[in-house]
Amino acid sequence: VRENSHKNGLLNLQEIVLTEILGDKEIRLRNVKNGMSIIEQRLSSKKVLLVLDDVDKIEQLQAIAGAPNWFGSGSIVIITTREKNLLLQHWVESKLYEVEELNDKEACELLSWNAFKTDKVDPKYTKILNRALRYASRLPLALEVVGSNLFGKGKEECKLILDRYDRIPDKKIQDILRVSFDSLDEEDKDVFLDIACCFGGYKLSDVENILHAHHGSSMKLGIELLIERSLIKIDDGLVTLHELIQDMGKEIVRQESKEPNERSRLWNIEHVVQVLEENKVRPILLV
Repeated sequence: VRENSHKNGLLNLQEIVLTEILGDKEIRLRNVKNGMSIIEQRLSSKKVLLVLDDVDKIEQLQAIAGAPNWFGSGSIVIITTREKNLLLQHWVESKLYEVEELNDKEACELLSWNAFKTDKVDPKYTKILNRALRYASRLPLALEVVGSNLFGKGKEECKLILDRYDRIPDKKIQDILRVSFDSLDEEDKDVFLDIACCFGGYKLSDVENILHAHHGSSMKLGIELLIERSLIKIDDGLVTLHELIQDMGKEIVRQESKEPNERSRLWNIEHVVQVLEENKVRPILLV
């Protein structure tokens, strides 16, 4: 939904929904408001299964699935989104489900099928498999991408690919993970980058106090937004991030400049020492 609506608009999305459900390829709508009316008229008596994947704006839900009575009795509408607040604003508050992480067995099977097209892996690849699992951190998208990149490769080639991941995060994974980050305003982007680079694993109260002092305003709303966008979590009072999301934040800062002293944040102790010794300190966040 996100990608299609951004490229082609809501009107195109409405026409796709009607075409797919009614089988009428000649449907043309005048405008979004007209589309909302037509969807309700044509589908209110039909039992449908509608999956809206990757919704990122409330307007998308309002245009395609404005209310339960738009669809016939027994219909099922499944909405996936990175932004819990969108669902709370719509009519699905009591039916939320947060997708759980894969367990170790499930993650191993998904990686194995993508990398080797079987769940029975040659023992000589066991270390490769374990290393890839650690990198992907049980994230399905990462497991599929990493597995696909390892497919058909020999043991040494696999090692080289994983060595590269240690230096340079996979672009396809990074681009998809950046969707939630790119939708933030500049202030919230700064807060996320502060946490990703410097404060993962810190107590929530400490993070709020440090960032309040740094930014000059309360961080409660900003942190709540990052939680809603699935960029951070609060576990037992600690601010945590998925490892790949944390890597994504650090990579964004790395790309600011090849020179550490020109970056907005430093977390690597060697870079901190280098900048201090060369007396190239400017107003940045050092941790």
